[in-house]
Amino acid sequence: MALFQINHRFYPLRLNAFVRNEVELTIELENEANDIIWSECDIIVPEAVSLAPDRELTKGRVRVGIMRPREVLTKKCKIYGSARSYPEVYPVRIIAYGFGNDGSIVGREEKRIDLRCERLGNE
Repeated sequence: MALFQINHRFYPLRLNAFVRNEVELTIELENEANDIIWSECDIIVPEAVSLAPDRELTKGRVRVGIMRPREVLTKKCKIYGSARSYPEVYPVRIIAYGFGNDGSIVGREEKRIDLRCERLGNE
């Protein structure tokens, strides 16, 4: 059985190519375990986009928090495009970790999602 159910959404739905812009990634975790856990997520993006607005950053971590059984928590982060962001579908990896009372990892779930990047005016 999986430790987490991972869901996501982007707003807006896509990046615009070749210009500075951003999308907000909302990560939603549901604790499917029968225990209270601490959860964190790694977010890994390709080099053409970044997790920081002013420099290249392809890997980051967000702390989601303490989750009771069946509880759902959300966390948001931004993904930034630039002049180096060309029209393509970029793979984004979300790796969720659950930590037990003693601080050891009790579970790990991974999900690959797609972020679209398109030229302005293309629908």
